[in-house]
Amino acid sequence: MERNNAPGSAIVVGAGIIGLSIALRLRMDGCQVIVIDNNAPMSGVSSGNAGYLSEANIFPPATPDLLRRLPRLMLDKDAPLVVQPRYAPRLLPWAWRAVAALRPQPYQAVLSNMAALTAQAIAAFDELTREASAQHLASRDGGLVAFKSEAALDAKCRALSVWNSYGLAAERVSAASVRELEPALCQDIAGGIFYPNAGRCSNPRGLGEHYARRLVALGGTILRDEVRAVRQAAPARAEVVTTNGTHSAASVVVAAGYRSGPLLAQLGYRVPLAAERGYHLMLPDAGISLRRPVVFGEPFFAATPMDEGLRLAGTAEFAHADAKPDMGRANMLLRLARAYLPGIRGAAAKPWMGVRPSFPDGMPAIGRVGHAPSVFYAFGHAHSGLTTSAITARCVSSLVRDMPPPLELSAFRLERFH
Repeated sequence: MERNNAPGSAIVVGAGIIGLSIALRLRMDGCQVIVIDNNAPMSGVSSGNAGYLSEANIFPPATPDLLRRLPRLMLDKDAPLVVQPRYAPRLLPWAWRAVAALRPQPYQAVLSNMAALTAQAIAAFDELTREASAQHLASRDGGLVAFKSEAALDAKCRALSVWNSYGLAAERVSAASVRELEPALCQDIAGGIFYPNAGRCSNPRGLGEHYARRLVALGGTILRDEVRAVRQAAPARAEVVTTNGTHSAASVVVAAGYRSGPLLAQLGYRVPLAAERGYHLMLPDAGISLRRPVVFGEPFFAATPMDEGLRLAGTAEFAHADAKPDMGRANMLLRLARAYLPGIRGAAAKPWMGVRPSFPDGMPAIGRVGHAPSVFYAFGHAHSGLTTSAITARCVSSLVRDMPPPLELSAFRLERFH
């Protein structure tokens, strides 16, 4: 058994953007850190992120309209969200909880808690990128949602007062303003919503790799191994059981995305985590230029300028995590994008798929295991992982060091599902 149970020692399970952010934050705060993952850093779902640092994702994922359209979503392959029929029985309990989150009290709780997390996300993100000398990968030129339908724009604008009431700036902009912001867009745009404080990451994988290199430079360790179990081993010590041995530390943080569910289930939790598979299409020579992330309002997916080209991303598919990818979901994005970006080219397009971990209320799980107090967790960030990665890291570091967290975290605990 390898022991690392100094008072400030920590093992982070997971080398995606959440795990690496937590590991770097812990090391910055004085902890000795080991990261364990079966794969290389940033080789999972984090690498395919849309790169949109958005403040808009504070609402529960279900809506009454979405629920009415759910049967059609199982059949419409071009829908922004689809449900594979074979996954539907497994998704039903998740969907029931998603419906429950629409009741007035839980709905308001989701809004206030996600807004509190998001409101601190930008400052935390900027601090972590500075530490890792990765500022060149982040920019703050705002985010734009462009609509071709006046009715769709009107419907979305009903949320403007909600965002602004929480200090998350959002404004309606005219068709002329949309085209001034992004000249590559088509002429029949009805208008849009602009988020002036939003931003982008031009290389999500590269960002995480910067974090990993900085962690190692500061004395942290990254191990490639498959984690089989996490457990409390003594009053002030936890263990991580891997294929090749057992590692011990004062604290263990489970931050392995979708793979976190089985590990926490071993500790007695119900973990209603859905496999929401996301697709993107990378265009190395798109033939057009955008200045910021642009979401197309009707099909609802994003186009983000990246270091390696233009990334079309945001489509979702509820399916078994290990089911064969349907790369048609990625390739259709080019066809749908042409309605908004008439000059776009698709030569040498590269499709991709990754598994997002999604909870039915749209909030991540962040907390400490009550009966295993040396074990912590942070996962299930769905579409907000990159945006809220650094503030999540601050929260977890506070919990591990038994310090007051930067925001109230009780609502994010897994006990909310019991």
